[in-house]
Amino acid sequence: MNTDTRSAKKPAARTVAETTYGALKEDVLTGVMLPGQSLLTRELTERYGCGISPLREALARLVAEGLLEAASHRGVRVPLPTVEDLNDIYRIRIALEREALVLAMKHGDDHWEGQILSAAHRLAHAPLPEAPASGAALRDWEARHRAFHTSLIAAAPAPRLLRLIGQMVDQTERYRALRLTQFTTDNIADFVAEHNALRDAVIARDVAAPDLLAAHFESSRQFVAAFLQERPQA
Repeated sequence: MNTDTRSAKKPAARTVAETTYGALKEDVLTGVMLPGQSLLTRELTERYGCGISPLREALARLVAEGLLEAASHRGVRVPLPTVEDLNDIYRIRIALEREALVLAMKHGDDHWEGQILSAAHRLAHAPLPEAPASGAALRDWEARHRAFHTSLIAAAPAPRLLRLIGQMVDQTERYRALRLTQFTTDNIADFVAEHNALRDAVIARDVAAPDLLAAHFESSRQFVAAFLQERPQA
């Protein structure tokens, strides 16, 4: 009886831990949890409706992933964005995704092409977040944007490479949220044009597609770097 009871409780505990992790991660990536903000246990358990154990597990996972940091005598906090960190993240992501895109264009089939077209269509028809972007509109746009970029490299027969890229995408998302808060209509129009050019180049197996992808990421890096350098230091 006792063994059955323990086994029955494990899936529920795992579900709570995963749900807490997912919700907290989304709040960090979309800027709900502000850079530099200390995360207090009592407030987090109330926000996510969870107990101490699943919260600690979620916090530990996010610290290990670099999305949160342990601060001595202050618990856990959201890392402050820095130009140095931004540059390092984008340098790694560009190198990894260039390689994955080359592989995807070599091995991709018509099903892969259809996924790209579908993801591009959904992204093109997403309501554009208005500056300052936040809330549900930003989360929806980010989900579609990530799905589009994921579709470009999905045909790469390199699961470890794709997992590493997923980790780097998480790191860049919190910086991209900063970019979206500063977007104007002209900025967004340029961003849309870059996506369209990427879609067409990849479908056509254009050898210039990896360079277009790198340039697309570089424009994001430059925009956020300029914002970080100009903002008043906390």
